[in-house]
Amino acid sequence: MPVSDDIETFDDDVIDDLEDAETDIEAPEADIAEQHLELLQHRDVPITERPDDADPADVAEQHRVVELDEDDYR
Repeated sequence: MPVSDDIETFDDDVIDDLEDAETDIEAPEADIAEQHLELLQHRDVPITERPDDADPADVAEQHRVVELDEDDYR
C-alpha cells in the first residue's frame, strides 16, 4: 500500500496499516505490538518540531544570501 507524502496523515496511515495487518499464528499480538512500537520510536522528529538549539553563527550562515557570479562559478 502506498504511503501518503502528507505529514499530517502519515501517522494515521501507519496506524491504519498496523490495524489492518494480518497477525501470524506464530506471533502473539503482544510481540507484534512491541515490534511496531520499537520501529515507531526510531523515527526522526520532523524539522518543524525540533528545538531551536542551533549555534547562532550557523543560523546566521544559513540565512545568508550569496549572489551567484557566473565568472567565479566557472
